[in-house]
Order: sequence, then C-alpha cells, then structure tokens
Amino acid sequence: MAILVMSLGYDLTQPLFVGIVTDLAEEDTLGQTMGLKVFTLFTGFGIGSWLFGEVLPWGFEVALVAFGVMQLLSAIAAIPLFWNEKPSPINVSA
Repeated sequence: MAILVMSLGYDLTQPLFVGIVTDLAEEDTLGQTMGLKVFTLFTGFGIGSWLFGEVLPWGFEVALVAFGVMQLLSAIAAIPLFWNEKPSPINVSA
C-alpha cells in the first residue's frame, strides 16, 4: 500500500514539475533546461534507490519512514524557497 501511495504521489507531481520547468525556461534555453530536469530526475532515481537499499537492512518500515521524513523536510524547505514564484503572463498575440 505504501508503494502505491508513493507511486501515486510521483504520478501526480511529475506533470506539474515538467510544466513548472518549461514555464521558467526561456525559449532559447528550453532544451538545456529540460535536459537538466531529466538529468536530475534520473540521478535522483539512482541515488534514491541506492540510499533505500542502504537503509533497508534496518527494516522496511524504517526505510519508508526515513524517506517519508526526507520528503516532508524537502517540502517544508521548498515553501520559503518558492514562495515568490509567480506564473509568467500569457502572451496572446499571434
């Protein structure tokens, strides 16, 4: 059940993350911005799996709680960091 909820969290946040990344990028650097986003995504998959494997000998529940706490702390840290983010104005000219 925990893995299902974590997967659902990823599925709900990934499209929003892509939208934010593309919205913050300039037209001429969009490819570089998306490349950096994909690099960090797959690096996170690798590092996260490795860290989970390192914590797993302490027990599956301990590993899930540790990762849950890390996610919660990351979310709390993101609030003041991204508090002033505003969407860019929509350009309706053709």
